[in-house]
Amino acid sequence: MKTKKIISLLMATILAVFPVFAQKSNPNRTTVIFNVAMDCHSYQQKIEKNIAFEKGVKALDVSLQKQTVQITYDTRKTTVEKLQEAIKKLGYEAKVQQDERK
Repeated sequence: MKTKKIISLLMATILAVFPVFAQKSNPNRTTVIFNVAMDCHSYQQKIEKNIAFEKGVKALDVSLQKQTVQITYDTRKTTVEKLQEAIKKLGYEAKVQQDERK
């Protein structure tokens, strides 16, 4: 009985930690953070709904409170400039706050 609990705990730990290592080990994925002036929740939703479907986007975190858009993307499929332009097409100015490539 104790062995099953230990194995279950070990498996849960491995499954929880593995995605973190897998993401870091992929040299084609990087993250950029844009400063975007958003006034309300509907602006946040508009960015979330549209940018999530841009080519190469793997993860997206839009913070109304911080007024940031954090995007993890595949560098083989898109660029910071293309993502910045996609945000601009929605009517928002996006300035690079942090770029992992640099």
